[in-house]
Amino acid sequence: MPDILVTTPKSEIASSRKEAADVEKHGGHYFRTFKRLPNVQPGDKIYFVEDGQIRGYGVVFEIKREPMVCATTGRTWAGHHVCYSKWVWLKEPVSYKGFQGHRYISRLPPDMQQQLHRVA
Repeated sequence: MPDILVTTPKSEIASSRKEAADVEKHGGHYFRTFKRLPNVQPGDKIYFVEDGQIRGYGVVFEIKREPMVCATTGRTWAGHHVCYSKWVWLKEPVSYKGFQGHRYISRLPPDMQQQLHRVA
């Protein structure tokens, strides 16, 4: 499975946490927008880096192309949307420097892959 890793920009962390609280309280799902769609399919994982730590992942359930509106912020997002649910916090965060775009977990160093699978 082509699991991916992305970074939540520092400017979006507060919104991200508010969105997560809303999903936990009211239901729904999360989504991440991409200019270029990564090679992911339903059932794959999308891991997130925040403040230099991989903190958790969601399970992809759908890919969409039409504009989407965030129910929490009201912002409209255009592009490719990877919709995910079933958020899982890692047992222990894994140190990783933030970056732009996405990276495939399978292309990370083997020791990093093993560490992620141990704490997932």
